[in-house]
Amino acid sequence: MAEKGDRDDLNLPLGGVSSDNEDELNSSMASTGSEEGQDIKKRRTQTPSPRRASPFPVPASPPKFISMEELIKATTGVKNMSLAHEIAVDANFKIAPAEKDPKSFEKQVEMIMHKAFWDVFQESINEDPPNYHHALVLIGDVQKQLFTVILPHQVRLKAQITEVLDLDLIKQKMENDAFDIFYYSNYVIDIMAKLCSQERDEKVAHLRELKEPVPLFKEIFQVLDLMKMDMANFTIQQIRPYLQQQSVEYERAKFQEFIKKQQEAGIDGLEMTKLWLKRSFDALTDEADTDQQACATPAPSLTPASVLNEAYMELLNWDRQRLYPETLVMDQGRFMELQDKTSRLTLVASILLVTYSTVGAAISGVQTLKEKLKSEICVILEGVADSDLNDKMINVAEQINKSVREYMPEHGFKEWGTDQQAMLTGQIQQVSSHDHPVYKLVAKRLKEFITQIISKKHTKPLQMPVGFSVVEEELGQVCGQFLRLISYNRSVFFAHYSDIINTLLQWRTEDLSPRG
Repeated sequence: MAEKGDRDDLNLPLGGVSSDNEDELNSSMASTGSEEGQDIKKRRTQTPSPRRASPFPVPASPPKFISMEELIKATTGVKNMSLAHEIAVDANFKIAPAEKDPKSFEKQVEMIMHKAFWDVFQESINEDPPNYHHALVLIGDVQKQLFTVILPHQVRLKAQITEVLDLDLIKQKMENDAFDIFYYSNYVIDIMAKLCSQERDEKVAHLRELKEPVPLFKEIFQVLDLMKMDMANFTIQQIRPYLQQQSVEYERAKFQEFIKKQQEAGIDGLEMTKLWLKRSFDALTDEADTDQQACATPAPSLTPASVLNEAYMELLNWDRQRLYPETLVMDQGRFMELQDKTSRLTLVASILLVTYSTVGAAISGVQTLKEKLKSEICVILEGVADSDLNDKMINVAEQINKSVREYMPEHGFKEWGTDQQAMLTGQIQQVSSHDHPVYKLVAKRLKEFITQIISKKHTKPLQMPVGFSVVEEELGQVCGQFLRLISYNRSVFFAHYSDIINTLLQWRTEDLSPRG
């Protein structure tokens, strides 16, 4: 990766926010009248009157009681919607094996029952002659599980399995002492080898090494469980576009039901969402007013898309004391995680910027050292809460000074002196503050970069913000996840956002009207 001036390109897997939704959001202003839209530009030159408290009156929220049946029904609906949402927004969503606590009552009962079954099976085949009644039951279960991992078009294979694992025929063989359990187990293993993913090849091959019926069938069922999970994950990936569309429509309908019920109870179901959008609207309005006064030129009019994008950007710098908007609650954990990641990437970039500025030309442009320092910083700060950052920064400074001390003489530079180390330590300790000039500068660059990503589609790779080339991969992952989340959120709640922002824009137009 080129290091020139720290200006690299980021080729994101997703091009910006859907232009269809953005255009539709902006064009929705037409419903307020095209002349009013034009008036905003004209009236911006007027001196704004004092801002009103809010265009959204907040009604009182009386208590509302529900029955246990209603609660259970609502809980089930939320779980279904939550699962559909999880699949839709998480590109890496996979079903994983359920791991129960070995000490839990449920796990203990399960282990006892399984042990009892396998013990009885072992005793029956130890009889003289062996009793294979349990094997008949197991083969029937294996047949059913094999059918769950066969694709719909594999009709011939399904017919073949039905023919070979014919339970009536197998029962007759048992009654006539012509039953060979390993003939059927080997056939099952051959079928599993054809159907399993490469990830399971080793486990299926291991089955051929087992020569005792009980351990063999235990392992067969364990591998079949994994194969069923693989098939479920394969199916999810194949129908993901359909699931995403269905999930959007499902969530939209469910949220509309929620809003309706809240209204019937005299509650504003979008109260936090309105406050969230209004904060962004006010921020952009104040910025436009300041620019207008400074430049004495008409500022560009606000658009619904610009207000919503500004609101989305607030999520990466969210005040944890505030309640999340109702339309974002299901993704609150994801957005908070992204906020933490962007904050940490900003800190890493700030530390490296301070380090390279302080040490100077001796390490300028040395990407290998920068990669080494980044790795060391990330290891030290891994899992560290923001409240404990100040205490950890001394460890970061010590490690960076150690690496620089080792680098300098190895590459023909004079020793990294004690005074220089002390100066760098002080700089690193201070840069963890969000009010530090370097941190603020780096954070501003990152915000502008992400804003550019979510504001429009891009046909060419985007240029990395200065100072972030060393965390290009991590930043790309964060931006991709953020873009997927807000694109999905915009698709679901577009109509609500449009109504709220249009109300704000109309209110702004009235607020700027000349006073008689």
